[in-house]
This record gives sequence, C-alpha cells and structure tokens, in this order.
Amino acid sequence: MQAQFHSMVDPRALACRKYTNVVQTALTIVREEGPSALYKGIVPTMLRQGCNQAANFTSYNYMKSRWEETSGKSLVHWQHLLLGGMSGGVGPTLNNPLDVVKTRLQRQVVEKGVAPKYSGLWQSMVVIAKEEGPMSLYKGLTPRLMRIMPGQAITFMTYEFVCEKLHDAGIFPPNTL
Repeated sequence: MQAQFHSMVDPRALACRKYTNVVQTALTIVREEGPSALYKGIVPTMLRQGCNQAANFTSYNYMKSRWEETSGKSLVHWQHLLLGGMSGGVGPTLNNPLDVVKTRLQRQVVEKGVAPKYSGLWQSMVVIAKEEGPMSLYKGLTPRLMRIMPGQAITFMTYEFVCEKLHDAGIFPPNTL
C-alpha cells in the first residue's frame, strides 16, 4: 500500500487505486497470488532487522566505551545524540542489500504458470548484481540513512537520559540498563 501510494503522482489515480486498506489488501493478495504471497520477503526482512539491530547496538556501545575511555568522563547528551546517529548508519549500510532484495521480492507480481524473476535471497542478490551491477544492491541507501540516523540519534540520547534518571531515582542500580 505504501509503495502504491507514493508512486501515484496524479491525485485522480488515488481514487481508483488497487489497495485501499490493510484487510482489503491482504484479501486481494491472497485471492490473486495465494496465502504464501503474504510472506514474500520475510526471510530477508528478518535477516535485515537482526543484522541492523546487532550492528546498531554493537557499534553504539563500542563507540561509547571508546569515547569514555579516551576522555575519562561520562558522555553528555549531545555526545549520545552524535553516537546514536553514527551507529544508526552502520546497520543500514551493512544490510542494504537485504533491503533491496526484500523490496524486489515483495514488489514483484507473480503470475500463475510463470516463474518469478526473483525466487529467494541469494538468487535475487546474484540476479540484481549481474543485471544492474553490485552497487545496485545499495540503491536507496542515502534516503534510508537520512530517515534512520536522526531517529536513532534521538532514541539513544533518550535511552541514556531515561537510564540516568532511573539510576538517580534509585529504581535501577548503575550499570544494569
């Protein structure tokens, strides 16, 4: 639905769009492509999210500990904001190929009796890299970074602020969150 909506430039096209809400969309997909179509791209999505969170938290904690070791002081809010934004860019940079494959798997229309162009994670990566070049697996990275990095910056700064307040209030002892 989101991809359909954003691709419609003409407001008149919105009146005759194929998908109108989540339930109607699911029913249409099941009717046209079968129930398994609801799970197109689930493997790359799970891998992308797992890799993203692992890279994000690992890089944030690494950069935070290095900064504190180097400076000998605890970080202040703007430093958490900066490190959160930087770590927020690590995950998407590492997993963008998975995101490209996920999007291609989800967007392709599968017709009965016709083999789909993309059939799985590795096969899709190979086809995309061969047909469009290896760097095509990084299409869309800049807008993703522009969207994700500020959010992660705010998330980590807020997390550290809340942890500090919980520690100060004695709700959690230091170094438990």
